[in-house]
Amino acid sequence: MSGPASRGLRAPGGDLLRWAPIRRLVGLRAFQFLVIVPTAAVVGVVLLSTAVGIEHPSFNFGTVFTWVVWWGALLLSFLVLGRAWCLVCPLGALGEWVQRLSFWRRVPYTAGYHFRWPKPLRNMGLASALFIVFVWLDNGYGMSNSPRMTAGLIVVIALGAAWINLFFERRAFCRYVCPLTAFIGLCSLFSALELRRREAGTCRSQCATKDCFRGNDRQYGCPMGEFPGGAMDTNLHCILCTECIKGCPHDNIALRVRPPGRDLWAMRRPQADGAVAAAVIVGLTTVLPLVLLLLLPSLRRALAGLLPAGAPPNDFPRLAAVGLLFALGIGVGLGLVWGFSALARLSARQAVPTAGALFASFAYALIPMALFKMMADLLDHALRTWGALVDATRALALDFPLNRVVPGRVTVMHLLGPGSVYALQSALVLCGLVWSLYALWRISERLFGDRRAALAAWVPMAGLCLVLTLMSLWTLGIGLL
Repeated sequence: MSGPASRGLRAPGGDLLRWAPIRRLVGLRAFQFLVIVPTAAVVGVVLLSTAVGIEHPSFNFGTVFTWVVWWGALLLSFLVLGRAWCLVCPLGALGEWVQRLSFWRRVPYTAGYHFRWPKPLRNMGLASALFIVFVWLDNGYGMSNSPRMTAGLIVVIALGAAWINLFFERRAFCRYVCPLTAFIGLCSLFSALELRRREAGTCRSQCATKDCFRGNDRQYGCPMGEFPGGAMDTNLHCILCTECIKGCPHDNIALRVRPPGRDLWAMRRPQADGAVAAAVIVGLTTVLPLVLLLLLPSLRRALAGLLPAGAPPNDFPRLAAVGLLFALGIGVGLGLVWGFSALARLSARQAVPTAGALFASFAYALIPMALFKMMADLLDHALRTWGALVDATRALALDFPLNRVVPGRVTVMHLLGPGSVYALQSALVLCGLVWSLYALWRISERLFGDRRAALAAWVPMAGLCLVLTLMSLWTLGIGLL
């Protein structure tokens, strides 16, 4: 079917599956397993290094690789490849292999009970809460500077995936529980790559089996419970596993290049749980750093007289102060996004959409601001600690794979001066601002038929973006002093 209506559903950009080499590669039954094997080998070395290796974070290969190389690559991957990390993640795959009793072949027997995930938990609530815990472990306990905590995180995620997938169907852990899934899914909305159906009419009128979702006797259905041939219109839950490409009997799945950020304004049914998760991420990346910078020292001193001291830097007053300020930063972030959404509705002077509907759409548009702010934070860290990667790799080579040898002094390499670093960070933050402003305008145009009302609703949200950007620029500047 190729009428005007179906053509209108297509996103601009080329279909990579029209290229024979790519089509043959992703069509391999063992494709995902083959791309996971190298990642699994690296994760194995990282786990050994962090579990039994030297405790000095600058000499521990696993710590440096995880929190500089992997984290940086993860953030950059969102710009082009969406949830590509989920495609190659061996931790989530472990749970799938345990459940399927197979690395890639479809077998007639499986392990576990295949219960359906509880309906009240079919949202981003649990994953968002665990992401907050994930960030708090770094801010509170300094997880990124602790090899043993890094190893513990890897083990907990791997065992959690295996255990939950023994009880529940598909990749329930990866969709609803993984502490990074909400963060990765929301940031993947910015990606320049999408996996979608080609022709809506083909799926509606010619396909009764829905193999892309259900699977068949040769192929698995979508492990994330998505329906590529149906209503899937964002990258939010698509892990690019390519099961639907191999399973579609009509060759109706496309892997397209499209304008970055398109999902932010093109999604037809924005969900409240995703909007809340987006606002939480915005609060963690823009409001929380300012709150910690301004209030943590004084609140820690105030709590020192009420709580036992403990061992610095993770003494009880500090941990309690960080926890309270986390709640404050997240609460302020949610309140700002909701409040400005309500203000946008008042400014537009229209009864519909409601403030809740505006919040559910506008919150997603702030994702680029959060993503580019995290990239700016990592840029300073990477430029200041790049020499440690050489030291950690040398330490690993001296005692491979246990990484227990101290190779010498830590190399300190300031690749750029503070002024140059801040200029690059500011450029990244401003890029995020521009993309968010554009996404907000496209959403406002879609929600309000009248251009004047759309502009009136856009102005308050643009003001919020400017305020959050100034917060980010200020905290980044103070951090370099």
